[in-house]
Amino acid sequence: MKMKRLMTSLMALAMIASVSVADEAASGTEKACSGKTCALEGSACSGAGCPIETAMSKLPAMTYLVGTESTSCSVSAEKLSAEHNVPVKYVAMKKTFDSKADAMSALAEETEQFVSTFVSTKKCDVSGKFTVAGKELCCEVMAGERAEIAKKAMDSVEMTYLVGTEECSCPNQAATLAKASGTEKQFVIAGEKTCCSIDARVRLAHAKYKAAVTALAKADAPADNDEEESANL
Repeated sequence: MKMKRLMTSLMALAMIASVSVADEAASGTEKACSGKTCALEGSACSGAGCPIETAMSKLPAMTYLVGTESTSCSVSAEKLSAEHNVPVKYVAMKKTFDSKADAMSALAEETEQFVSTFVSTKKCDVSGKFTVAGKELCCEVMAGERAEIAKKAMDSVEMTYLVGTEECSCPNQAATLAKASGTEKQFVIAGEKTCCSIDARVRLAHAKYKAAVTALAKADAPADNDEEESANL
């Protein structure tokens, strides 16, 4: 009986830890030191095979260079910098920057380009097939429908502005409110707040991309299930 209670407690702790790690990874624009992004909502999907986690892992991320050592974790980079008395350099768009602000600007541009390319339809002149949102299709109409699903999901994600307790969707109105009240303007994306405009760009691109891949994963699920059933007949 005691052993059963112990196993139950350990399983509960493991579930709590996994949720915490997922929240940490999803909340920041820098690559988390450990953990994964959240799984497809409303399903048992999780782990390396989850389409949401797989897609989110492909987003551009900043890395850190300390001497000749490279890491994707900002905490590890700071620790290495202190140990070796060497400044941290920032890598984005395959370029190395001394300034984190410059690297973040490059990362924002790279991320926006990545997301824009993801929903664009590309045709192969050799095979005649179309690739859109990570899937190859032989039909132009189906490719267009897939692109439309992704774009519609992305359009549903908006950035709003918060000045004190007042929220609005217009950047000019937010600027006027901030000037009149002397309160700093904050950017709100998917419930997350940031006062940095560059960070807001990265977060918005992440949120739009996640909305697109989530919508596509849900749209693909019935087709995938039908294919499995047909194969089993």
